[in-house]
Amino acid sequence: MDTERFLIRPMTVEDIPRLTEIRPGFVSDTYLDVEREGDGYLISWRLVEKRLEKPFDKGNAYDFTLDERRNIQHRLLQQESLEEVVIDRHSGRIVGVLDMTIEEWRWVSWIWNIMLDQDVRRQGIGRVLIEHSIAWTKRHKLRAVMLETQTNNVPACKFYAKMGFQLVGLNEVFYTNRDHQRREIALFWSYALR
Repeated sequence: MDTERFLIRPMTVEDIPRLTEIRPGFVSDTYLDVEREGDGYLISWRLVEKRLEKPFDKGNAYDFTLDERRNIQHRLLQQESLEEVVIDRHSGRIVGVLDMTIEEWRWVSWIWNIMLDQDVRRQGIGRVLIEHSIAWTKRHKLRAVMLETQTNNVPACKFYAKMGFQLVGLNEVFYTNRDHQRREIALFWSYALR
């Protein structure tokens, strides 16, 4: 990461309205098809990367809505959260965010948001944010870092796998009753620390 160009610092309440400056969309030529086999409790799933006829473009679907900004502010005001923003020193614009909390009942940290602007990816910033999340989780003596992404966000899936996260589960109806038709099935990832 170019530390002369980018600054990672703790988020403030004043930063929250500015999160809309981040353009976190993505484009993917492939998706992970969930192939299901079996019935009842004797069921198995297999993920197969398949090419799309037309690339999937998330566009602005990750916009930081008012509700999401309220949720982030609520987490920011908690004692047990790590909230960071990435600032482009040249423009002064917020270009990234890390938003995570502790889930005490499971003894894990949960990454709610880790997003980078489209223009600043592949510069090592995402790796640094993940390293911050792991170090913070270790300091709190938790057993794992957890996060969720989707089968249509193959670039994110590849990034998390490269960073050492393991795929630990999926939910075929996490968003709607027709997640298969939308090719957007929730995938859950873990980075074990113990």
